Amino acid sequence: MLAGLIQRGIGGRQSHWGELAFESATFSLSTQVPRPTDRRAEKRVAAVLPLVKLATAKGEDFARIRNISAGGVMVETAGPVPPVDETVHIEFNSHQRVTGQVVWTRPPMAGIKFDETMDLRAFLSGPRPRGGLVPRPPRLEIRCGATVRVGKLYHKVEVRDISQGGVKVEINDWRCVGKPTVITVESLRPIKGIIRWYRGGQAGIVFDKPLTFEELAEWLGKRVEIASLKTGAWEKDRL
Repeated sequence: MLAGLIQRGIGGRQSHWGELAFESATFSLSTQVPRPTDRRAEKRVAAVLPLVKLATAKGEDFARIRNISAGGVMVETAGPVPPVDETVHIEFNSHQRVTGQVVWTRPPMAGIKFDETMDLRAFLSGPRPRGGLVPRPPRLEIRCGATVRVGKLYHKVEVRDISQGGVKVEINDWRCVGKPTVITVESLRPIKGIIRWYRGGQAGIVFDKPLTFEELAEWLGKRVEIASLKTGAWEKDRL
């Protein structure tokens, strides 16, 4: 039943994971938190999942789901692993969020126990649109420079947030909507996409091909390294 639900969704609707899915993750109806050495005899089924966003008191990061049960999840983090007992807010998309606590770590893996048992049937059927709004993948708020090329014109822009499938930037050109573009973000390769919307000096770019977890993890690592170098140089100047 669970396997069929993953394939078609409840009522014959398609699963909401779409093109932003990675490799297989494993689902279990158990209420136990998955572990790397977990070998329970209970029947499990494989499904595909996108990235999730982990938010703690110290900041936000992307993570990839490896195993998920009704009671918790095992994730592979793109950045530092949250410590045991840390409260974590997990965002699967703009309509589905849960809160839990880290119960074990084995970098880059971590096990998170949900505060409340998850209804996997409802979870796998996908969130329903709210007020006509379709659920969007989790976004990581980040500030950095980028260059957007629209036709023969180049725009210097500031990135406001990024997801696996797109980016929001500050740009002063409402005529760019609907046009193909190439955006080059600091420390990241040029990415082809299309500008879907413009509102109040900001524009949303949807990538032609979603970024991989590995690309995002490497890029975020570079961002942390650059920030550390800038902080070290600033402290050195103060001495």
